[in-house]
Amino acid sequence: RPVWWLRGLLVLTCTGVSFAHGTNDGQKSIGFIMLAIIGLMPQTYALNEYVSSEQLTQSSQILPQSISLFQQAGDQQRQVAITSAQTLLDGLAGVHSITAIPSNKRSPLRHRLNVVIAELGAIEHKNSATDTQRAQAKDYLEHLTGIVQYAPWWVRILSALCLGAGTMIGYKRIVKTLGEGIGRVRMNPMQGGTAEAVASTLIASAGFTGLPVSTTHVVTGGIAGTMVGSGAGLQPPALQRIAIAWILTLPGTMALSAFFFYALS
Repeated sequence: RPVWWLRGLLVLTCTGVSFAHGTNDGQKSIGFIMLAIIGLMPQTYALNEYVSSEQLTQSSQILPQSISLFQQAGDQQRQVAITSAQTLLDGLAGVHSITAIPSNKRSPLRHRLNVVIAELGAIEHKNSATDTQRAQAKDYLEHLTGIVQYAPWWVRILSALCLGAGTMIGYKRIVKTLGEGIGRVRMNPMQGGTAEAVASTLIASAGFTGLPVSTTHVVTGGIAGTMVGSGAGLQPPALQRIAIAWILTLPGTMALSAFFFYALS
């Protein structure tokens, strides 16, 4: 049994991993929930009803400027983006609240906004665009994305509850695999605290900077590092199974998604 200060350290680092895990995987679960409710109830959740009247007014003022920017620095989709921006101008004219927009018009407006946002994003990262044009595109994006890219408070709470419940239900197999399967000896408390401290720092940094990392990859790498550092050594079969699972996940999910999309279409 570890001493009191080491137990406290483990609680602290474990809490850090949980928080970092939420900032990372919480984004994914929130995205899945939003995709589901927008697909099931597009008239209600297609647009962010919490957008202020000031932001809507700013968006209406930005759209003509966006059209001018598309004409100057747009790519091959510029004409589609210009048409979408003009349609948005008509749809948002005189509107001071999303709730004032008829429900049957919200999905088409969301589509038009996404087209405009995609073109602004392309200009922001376009090498041939000037620094001023890229700065303008970034500024316009910050004003427009909040209308379609959002998550209600109850979706965030639901995501946290789902992640927490899933961790409490399925933690035993993960603990056994990571704690006993990676190294040649069972992981001790100090190794656990070290791996958790490193994992929480890296995952939180990635979550707040937008870098795409996997919680499982980082935690597994941290544990493997403590085993190598302590001289305990690693179990190659376990690492091989984990590596094969990582390698097969991406093409496997791509193939399944393509198959189901084709079948449902």
